[in-house]
Amino acid sequence: MQKLIDYILSLNLSDVGSWASLLGLAVTFFTATAVVKIKKRFLFRSSIDTHAENILNISSEVTILLRQYTENKQQIEEQFALVDVELRSMQKGSNDDLLSDIKNARKLIKKYRSRIWFFSKKNEASAREIKTSLSVVSAELVHHRKSLMVGN
Repeated sequence: MQKLIDYILSLNLSDVGSWASLLGLAVTFFTATAVVKIKKRFLFRSSIDTHAENILNISSEVTILLRQYTENKQQIEEQFALVDVELRSMQKGSNDDLLSDIKNARKLIKKYRSRIWFFSKKNEASAREIKTSLSVVSAELVHHRKSLMVGN
């Protein structure tokens, strides 16, 4: 303890300026990180209605296409590519349960769209599983929107 006090008393103005500069750099880094996180969260919250509408529209389109799976494989894959873009955008600002649902849906889509023959499961059952996952994300978005309206 005495060494610390002696060190502080022995500092000249240049040393104090150097320490203040380092402290200022740390505060700047912390502030910039916090601002980026707040921006992502705010942008997500402001566009939650758009995200919910897009997910619901794509999910409805996939439901229609799944009625004749074998004839509509290409269109289904296109819809999954579009929904993956939407989910990726949502993943940046979401958290908690919604984030885990989005990650799960994206994992299923990635597995379905995989070009590796032994990893890919391109069949009607896996497409329906993705459709179910999209419905879960859509429902979670509705609940998330309601909680935002209440003030949480």
